[in-house]
Amino acid sequence: MVLNKMKSIKRNSGFTIVELLIVIVVIGILAAITIVAYSGITARANTTKAQTNAESIQKVAETYNADLGLYPTQAQLSAYTTGSAQLPTGITLLAATLPTSANGLTSADYVAKGTTGGCIGWWNFTTSAVVYTFVGNATAGGTGLAGSCT
Repeated sequence: MVLNKMKSIKRNSGFTIVELLIVIVVIGILAAITIVAYSGITARANTTKAQTNAESIQKVAETYNADLGLYPTQAQLSAYTTGSAQLPTGITLLAATLPTSANGLTSADYVAKGTTGGCIGWWNFTTSAVVYTFVGNATAGGTGLAGSCT
C-alpha cells in the first residue's frame, strides 16, 4: 500500500509535455503581440519628432520672411539666428537630397521657391515615405523637390 501511494505521488508531481507546450505557445503569442505594438509606438514617436523638426524649420523660414521680406535659401536658413528663431540643435538641412529612414530623425530637405515660399521634405516613419510641409505660398505638384513642390 505504501508503495502504491509513492508511485501515484511520483506520477502526479510534474507537468505533462502537452501542458508545457501550451504554456510556451501562449507566452509566444503574448510576446509577438507586444513586439508588434512596440514597433508601432516607436514609428509614431519617430514620425512626431520628424514632423516637429519640419515645423521648426518652417517657423524659422517664416521668421526670416517677416524680418527680411523674402524667404531664405537653404544656406541662408542654416545660418539664420535671431533670438529664438534658429534651427534646433542637431537638425541638418540636406542639400537636394530627400531624407530616409536612416537619417529622418535628424535631417530634412528645404527647397526655396523664389521669394514666395519653400518646401520642407521630412521622413514619415509610419508610412515609410517623404512628406512635405510648405512654407509661404509654395504648393504641391510642380517641378521642385522630387516633383512634389513648386
